[in-house]
Amino acid sequence: MGANVGRMMAAGLAWISLTLAAHGETQLPGAGAPGPPPEAVVGELPFVPGFPTRIMVDLAPEGQRPFVMMLDTGASTSVMTPPMARSLGVSVRAAKDSPYRKATRLGRDLQFYVDVRTSDSGSKTGFEYGLLGGEFLDDYVLELDYPGERVRFLDPGRYRVPESTAAADEAVLPFKRSGTRIVVDIAVDGKEGRVLLDTGAPDSAILSGKLARRLGIDLTTLEDFGEVGTVLGPMRVLLLETGSFRFGGFELGAHPVLVAPRGWYNQGTSSDSVIGYDVLRQFVLRIDYKRKRIWLKRTGDPRVTFQGTDWALVQELGAFFTPIGPGRFWIWRVRGGGWADGHGFRESDVVVGPPTLEVEEIRFRVDKGHGVDVARGRGEEALWVQIGAGAPASP
Repeated sequence: MGANVGRMMAAGLAWISLTLAAHGETQLPGAGAPGPPPEAVVGELPFVPGFPTRIMVDLAPEGQRPFVMMLDTGASTSVMTPPMARSLGVSVRAAKDSPYRKATRLGRDLQFYVDVRTSDSGSKTGFEYGLLGGEFLDDYVLELDYPGERVRFLDPGRYRVPESTAAADEAVLPFKRSGTRIVVDIAVDGKEGRVLLDTGAPDSAILSGKLARRLGIDLTTLEDFGEVGTVLGPMRVLLLETGSFRFGGFELGAHPVLVAPRGWYNQGTSSDSVIGYDVLRQFVLRIDYKRKRIWLKRTGDPRVTFQGTDWALVQELGAFFTPIGPGRFWIWRVRGGGWADGHGFRESDVVVGPPTLEVEEIRFRVDKGHGVDVARGRGEEALWVQIGAGAPASP
């Protein structure tokens, strides 16, 4: 009798587990949230390689020219710069105020705008881009697998993020919507603030001066970090090294965070602040726009990074290398007396190498006397120099 009861209970529990998994509900106590069933997956796209702090995906239907866009949860709508649009065969018209359309491999057209507000020939940032924004993304449950380098677009009618999970490495985080954008809570050194979740930001976080002061941060004690480029123009920032950073209930340790004293041109909703790549890269996320909750699983590399580079290495080199494309790094800032300063690197230098080049290899090549190529200046006025070529550095 006891054996039969045991078998019946086991069969019943298995049936419940399968039923709950099929409907995207919370599983049994102690178990992780069930994954989406195969029929819920509308499409799966790998990250386009060579853009270490961005999610770049190719939306082109099979057999057509590449249609690479940056997946940007911080953008309300999808938008391109004029040269990007023309490269895709779009005939750009300055007076057009309705969206353009292109087919995608997800079986629906993308509607997008071309930004000709300041120029119909190029962007303010010096690089051309296409942003895949919330107006397209919020029709799905969006799975962002940073460690696995893939995006899955899930049908919200066939899968929903559960209300809770019992697994220690998972969490379900409610969020607020600001139109098509996502607003979440973080904690810096024990004090909570509200920020935009922005997959287009290559940093841990950018806090407005207003939010930083609300969190008890004395801006006069922070390191001046110069200016950074944004789609709306340059933005002055300071560097904050936090003692603690929490997101989704997970303690992520000390993180370098940027503070924009005068704000970020209202790009980050009401607090004018965002979290970005260096936080999100440690997770798999499923963003359920319809039900306003996010499932998180912490599975990635737990190192603290600054724009994708190990923070300990950044401090050791005394320079901040920002990836701007495959094998290309813009040197944002050089600290006096550090390794980079001693070898002749300057702010605004662009290190150019093979597509697989990493910051660690830049140091290796310089220390071993192999050298790296650097473009100093912009456009036709750029001067090409080689740093580190010749005799290797003394041990």
